[in-house]
Amino acid sequence: MLFLIRTAFWLTVIILLLPNDEDQRNEIYGTAQAAVNDVTTFCDRNPSTCATGQEVFAVLVQKAQYGAELLMDLVSKGGDESASLLAPIAEPVAETDGSGPALWERADSQDTLRAEDREVAWGAPDPGV
Repeated sequence: MLFLIRTAFWLTVIILLLPNDEDQRNEIYGTAQAAVNDVTTFCDRNPSTCATGQEVFAVLVQKAQYGAELLMDLVSKGGDESASLLAPIAEPVAETDGSGPALWERADSQDTLRAEDREVAWGAPDPGV
C-alpha cells in the first residue's frame, strides 16, 4: 500500500514538472542544451582545473590498483607470514590422519600481564552490613 502512495506521489511530481505549452517546452530544451554545452566545453575554458582533476583521478586510480593488488596478494598467499600483512594467531602443530582435529598452539604469546596485574583488586561486599 505504501508503495502505491509513493508511486502516486512521484508520478504527480513528474506530471507537475512537465511543460504545458510550446514556449515552456522550447525554454526547457534550450536550457538543457546550454547546460550540456557548458559541461562539454568546461575543459576548454578551464584547462588548469581539468589538469588538476586528471592528476587527482590518476592518483585515485593508482591507490585503487595498489589496494586491489594488496588484497589479491593477501588472499592468494593465505597465512604465509612472509607474504601476509597479518600474522596468524595460531599455527598447526601436527597434521592429523583425518581421524581427529589438528592440534593448535599459540604462534605468539600475547600475554603481557604481570603477576600483580592478575591479583584481584576488589572484594565482595560485606554481608553483615
